[in-house]
Amino acid sequence: MEYSFSIYQRMRVAGLLGEEDLAYPISGGTTNAWGAREAWMSEKLAPDWGLRQYRGPIWEIINALSLILVGLDLAMMFHPVAAKYVKDITGQFFAEIPKVMDNLGYYDWVSARLKK
Repeated sequence: MEYSFSIYQRMRVAGLLGEEDLAYPISGGTTNAWGAREAWMSEKLAPDWGLRQYRGPIWEIINALSLILVGLDLAMMFHPVAAKYVKDITGQFFAEIPKVMDNLGYYDWVSARLKK
């Protein structure tokens, strides 16, 4: 995850700085989260980790949201529940955050008066 995070971050920044080969939407295989033992390990071998049917989707959700934070545009998802939650969370983010920013006056920054 750390390596993927760094690579996606570098790709996004390079694209924004004008690198033509990287100035395109980024897709990522968040299904790779299922390769982690935390996602698939049986309850018999790791009883403290909880139920596998919860761990797998949660691991994929965390993977997708982490990569979305650094610029992922399209997450290729495996589990339908994970895809639903990622869609819901990102939908809330893009619907609610602009309302909060508008209420706080962040969009009127040009005419805002600075406090001393």
